[in-house]
Amino acid sequence: MRSPQRLVVDPSQIQEQVVTLTPAQAHYLHHVLRLKPTDPLWILDGHGHRWQAQLGGDRTTVQLLDAHCGHSELATEIILCLALLKTATFEQVLQQATELGVRQIIPIRTARSLLQPSANKYQRWRRILQEAAEQSERLYVPTITDPLTVPAMVEVAPQGYIGSLRATTLFADYLAGMNFNAPIAVAIGPEGGWTTPELDLVLSAGWQEFSLGRRTLRAVTAAIATLSLLSHYSEQHHPTM
Repeated sequence: MRSPQRLVVDPSQIQEQVVTLTPAQAHYLHHVLRLKPTDPLWILDGHGHRWQAQLGGDRTTVQLLDAHCGHSELATEIILCLALLKTATFEQVLQQATELGVRQIIPIRTARSLLQPSANKYQRWRRILQEAAEQSERLYVPTITDPLTVPAMVEVAPQGYIGSLRATTLFADYLAGMNFNAPIAVAIGPEGGWTTPELDLVLSAGWQEFSLGRRTLRAVTAAIATLSLLSHYSEQHHPTM
């Protein structure tokens, strides 16, 4: 038997246990995957709900069968504040951050940011997040906000941890003292790091700076290393959802 395929739909597409597919979704299921009504299929709404489902005979709908609980989500809400990087690098972080359990991504405009996103970029980014959530069997699709400035970032997330080239405390040393019952925000800067005024502003707001070791890491490496540590510690010490 083939492994179940997963499809994330918008909650508005679900009416009385029937999902009305978009033309793109119908094409994907019927012509790309070539699914039959007897093939296993999971439908997710991206907000924590999952159903076993069956393709409809009209090729435009899916019938929801049984609701199922899942345990693929971290118990902790992780917020990634990510400097706007080069397009390919930023999108790589979006994909891998989703796989590692991030719940929200906040793009940050910094003095050294290299990307100015358009509306089309946001559509693409949301698609990347959705596809990564499907692939990693997540129940939630991470949300991505409009870009914020550094001062706005600390207003939205009054407490958090910021990667810094000048920090002396390793990120791993903070883990045992973190409150995993509340959202945890981490900020990763652009290539070249945060400027001194940006870093001073964030620290004066109550954030703590951390290091990932003696080596200078690329932004994508720093983001994935930080999230991997958080995800592992959360899974190890706190039950998943």
